[in-house]
Amino acid sequence: MRIFYRLESSIKKITRNSILAIGIFDGLHLGHQKILKTTVSRARKENLRSGVMSFYPHPDRALNHQKIKLIQTLEQKLEFFKNYGLDYCLIISLDPKIASSSGETFCRFILRNTLQVQHVVVGRNFRFGHRRHCGVKELRKFGQEYAFKVSTLKPVKKSGHLVSSSLVRRLLEAGRVEEASRLLGRPYEIRGEVVKGSGVGQKLGYPTANMQTDNEILPTGVFVTETVVQKKVIPSVTDIGFRPTFGAQELQVEAHLLDFTGDLHGQKISLLLLKKLRPEKRFSSVGKLKLQIARDVSLAREYFRRQGNLSRLS
Repeated sequence: MRIFYRLESSIKKITRNSILAIGIFDGLHLGHQKILKTTVSRARKENLRSGVMSFYPHPDRALNHQKIKLIQTLEQKLEFFKNYGLDYCLIISLDPKIASSSGETFCRFILRNTLQVQHVVVGRNFRFGHRRHCGVKELRKFGQEYAFKVSTLKPVKKSGHLVSSSLVRRLLEAGRVEEASRLLGRPYEIRGEVVKGSGVGQKLGYPTANMQTDNEILPTGVFVTETVVQKKVIPSVTDIGFRPTFGAQELQVEAHLLDFTGDLHGQKISLLLLKKLRPEKRFSSVGKLKLQIARDVSLAREYFRRQGNLSRLS
């Protein structure tokens, strides 16, 4: 997959007569996946290239200074696009010139003159142009004027709710990771590097991999997780929070890998949040904390046993 960060003149060699999906795509939930699947399948059927246009940073953050926490890092998003089999990706930064452009200018200058795409695929709630004044009705009108087709897709519903990035964000921030995972179509993932910790877990008999991450949504609590190390999936229990028993000042992400020995310091790992066991709690003694950790580990083992695919756990 070719990745472009600027609308350079040579880009049309790749984008000309292609099918292009457009959206913010934060989190790449089930609705986003529907758009990407449709784009790629139609492109293959018509023997055309497929591409995606996304925006970074988030438009509401860049233009309206809203404090939106992103569900994925840019690295995670790009990897997801690549795995879908897209031929190219455009990451657009909404500078003042682009942001102030009308919807008509966006369609004429970018979609037609610069990219020369044949077909555009968007969700039904797609908005564009200065202050998002234009929607799919205007997009179809401009498509007729500038010779590109437009396909709009209905939002996806799950458990009676319309799937959206804002809903996924709210669920994750509330620690409702199982519900969020159903809307994402996969567990919520946190990525980062293992760094040196305080050694408290080791002293308690439950050594942890302490993660430094660029992910912005870090729900607090104790979670059943899977830790991915060099493509190997290891059952784990993860504590995200401020370690109130020890009065930590900064948020920590600490994963205890079940039945694992080895040094992960400096390695890149991923944490998949499967189920929340409990909220953070301050314990009156280290002994009581240790007993609770033992219960957390026991509950995690039971969770994995019920899945039926980790029977090796003792």
